[in-house]
Amino acid sequence: MLKKGKKNRPNLKNRNLVFPLILILGMLYLFTSEMGVLRWYQLKNKREHIQSEINRLIAEEKSLTEELDRLTNDEEYIKKIAQERYQMVKPGEKVFRVIDRRNTDRK
Repeated sequence: MLKKGKKNRPNLKNRNLVFPLILILGMLYLFTSEMGVLRWYQLKNKREHIQSEINRLIAEEKSLTEELDRLTNDEEYIKKIAQERYQMVKPGEKVFRVIDRRNTDRK
């Protein structure tokens, strides 16, 4: 004889395994998918790095623009640069070179 109550009852062992398995697979997908948490974190860090690079380049551009403006409009600045960078002298000026005796070899 077959019992009617036993036939209609679902298998509880399989049901207890299915939910945790679906939960684990869902969490793995959430972390490793193309738009998952790990990818989002990587993109966030990359965005911050690129933004800091943009800010640095903007500051450098501003500095170079100011330098260009001074080179085109400020004659005293041009003279100073010519003397410092290119060792140019004004007519009638004498140049003295100082030799550091600590760096010369005595034999």
